[in-house]
Amino acid sequence: MLLILYTTLLIFFFVNIKSVFDVFRTILAVIAPILYGLVIAYLLNYPYKAFYNHAFKNMGTKHKWLKKIKKPLSLFLSYIIIFGIVAFLVSTLIPELSSSITTLIDNIPMYEQAIRSTSDNVVDFIYKTVGYNLYEYASYKNLITLITGNDTTEFIKNLFTNFIPSAFSTVLGIGTGLYNWGLGIIISIYLLASKERLIRQAKIAIVAYTPERFYKPLFKIGDVLNNKCGKFIVGKIIDSSIIGVMCFIGLSIFRFHYPLLISVIIGVFNLIPFFGPIIGAIPTGFLLLIINPMEALGFLVFLIVLQQFDGNILGPKILGETVGISGFWIMVSVIVGGGLFGVPGMLLGVPVFAAIYTLVKEGAEIRLRKKEISADDIAPAYEEDDPKPKKKGRKDISLKGKMSELLNKGKNK
Repeated sequence: MLLILYTTLLIFFFVNIKSVFDVFRTILAVIAPILYGLVIAYLLNYPYKAFYNHAFKNMGTKHKWLKKIKKPLSLFLSYIIIFGIVAFLVSTLIPELSSSITTLIDNIPMYEQAIRSTSDNVVDFIYKTVGYNLYEYASYKNLITLITGNDTTEFIKNLFTNFIPSAFSTVLGIGTGLYNWGLGIIISIYLLASKERLIRQAKIAIVAYTPERFYKPLFKIGDVLNNKCGKFIVGKIIDSSIIGVMCFIGLSIFRFHYPLLISVIIGVFNLIPFFGPIIGAIPTGFLLLIINPMEALGFLVFLIVLQQFDGNILGPKILGETVGISGFWIMVSVIVGGGLFGVPGMLLGVPVFAAIYTLVKEGAEIRLRKKEISADDIAPAYEEDDPKPKKKGRKDISLKGKMSELLNKGKNK
């Protein structure tokens, strides 16, 4: 009966897969504030623990009434510091962005003249080569028709017809996002204030209603995920903050345009492993390219040096062995995570894959020990996979080593 039920549900899922995903999307939209609250509470848990367990560790030992305000004070300071930093960056970034936009608008005539000159050269070359004048209205009209399949009037009409609903949906999406994040902040306060009670209740419910073979691996997976994700996210935030500050100092020393704006963009995109520096370099490099091509080239050289320092010195020093996977798997996890869940997937793909990798590796080691087989018997380890030299006098635990030991014992007897 269970097999029939499982098969029926599986067939129903694949037959109505679009409807099932629509239901999932509706559920996710409803619980979005709760998910945002969980994310905010998870990130702010680290400064909260720093205050509660370290800064205010001895608070309330002499005066009992101080113990009652230990948790509220830790929560208040955590939110004030983090959101104060965010507010400072936003308040500093908006004037810089406004100044950048004003400068770009002021330079539009110069850019237009440069583009016009380049366009004249291209049109002149095409006219001399194929005899086609792009500046004739009929030719331009035919080009629009070729691209869009409509005439110019229809093209402009469709442009405005599609732009208004798109703009409305964008504004609506921004409003919904702000509402979800605002409600998420409130939910995160309740989650952090009662996290010990909530975790205890969840564990009791899982143990009470699931068999042992289910909840023990589940708790193991949760511990590994929490360890990998927590350390990776905190370490990456610290690493990206340092890179942003170093970028600002370097751009200020070399007198590049928009040092604060570019440094914030580079620091934010540096949170994304592997592809983050490349993504951050595209808009910032283009911004400088419009002003001065040589300045853009110098900035790209500076950014390459900065990222080499981050990838080879600063990043490994801060993150340590948190990731524990090769560059190939980092690239795969970022691509797959970004394809499935967008920017959050690109950020969380690496620690989640590292946790899966750790669990699979530990499971494989346990199974090999039960079979009394060493990994070296299956395939020898490369030197870079096992860089630590073996200690002298250490016994070989491989199958070959065990057989040699038994033969030697037999000869001695």
